[in-house]
Amino acid sequence: MNRSFLFVMALAGLAPAAFAQTAARLDPGSDQQVARNQEMMNRQAQDAMHDMVLGERQSGLDALANLAKLRTKLAEAWRAMGMSPQDATRVAEAYDPELAATMHHASLHGKSDEEIARLLQSAIEQKHYLNANQLLIDYQRDKLGMGAVAAH
Repeated sequence: MNRSFLFVMALAGLAPAAFAQTAARLDPGSDQQVARNQEMMNRQAQDAMHDMVLGERQSGLDALANLAKLRTKLAEAWRAMGMSPQDATRVAEAYDPELAATMHHASLHGKSDEEIARLLQSAIEQKHYLNANQLLIDYQRDKLGMGAVAAH
């Protein structure tokens, strides 16, 4: 019993010291803990910034790939309308979706295919290739929209 009692007393004596040591490690006010927390927060911020930069870079690459595909499709459409491959590529390469988004779009509502063809031809003759591309895109969108309505 004497040994048990001494063991319990020793344990009781050591417990506050062990608790104090553990508490010092966990104390958010200790200089070491503050430094560790700051370092961890800095690392998390750097990781978040790195992820954001990678995401933006990938978005930019995706946008360039999509723009290249769009310009290829525009060139195909211009060739299908009788334009030479070189001219079709030159006209299609002039398409800039950011500029097109800010420019005025002529309404094609109620216009016949012949009227739209004249608008396209006029834009090409005046070398307003961005406008011609946007007219062609708007025309195709309208055609697809009418086709979807007619299918119902």
